[in-house]
Amino acid sequence: MSSVYQRGRADLQANLTPMIDVTFLLIVFFVLVSQIVEVENVKLELPALIEPAAEMPGEAQRAVINVVPGPGSAAEAYRLGPRSFETGPVGREMLTQRLARLLGANPALRINLRADQRTQYQWVQPVLEAVSIAAGRVEDADVTPRVNLVVVRED
Repeated sequence: MSSVYQRGRADLQANLTPMIDVTFLLIVFFVLVSQIVEVENVKLELPALIEPAAEMPGEAQRAVINVVPGPGSAAEAYRLGPRSFETGPVGREMLTQRLARLLGANPALRINLRADQRTQYQWVQPVLEAVSIAAGRVEDADVTPRVNLVVVRED
């Protein structure tokens, strides 16, 4: 008789130790990851936007108005493109006329307003008035100018 029959039937036994080790490692991994994700997520009730005012900047035409800083916290001039306008009433009227022409040519014109952080609001406010008056002078009634206040983040 062969030796196989003398020993009897072979019992199959699965060694479950490596599988249990892997299972516990996966459990530990998912517990740790779920705690990290919970720390990053703060429960907020965000408002639903009906007509969002913020949009991603596209390729639309834009005009940049710079409030050129002067001595102290005053403004020296207003610059629209390559052209400068003085801060007095005559310069503001010329700026208004130029903006009216630009808005008449492109009613969807985006206006970026840039000013130094030391410049007082009394020098920014006339530019906002000029944009508003220029929009009123455009014959197209659908012109609603959009002014973006440009802010530079300091790292």
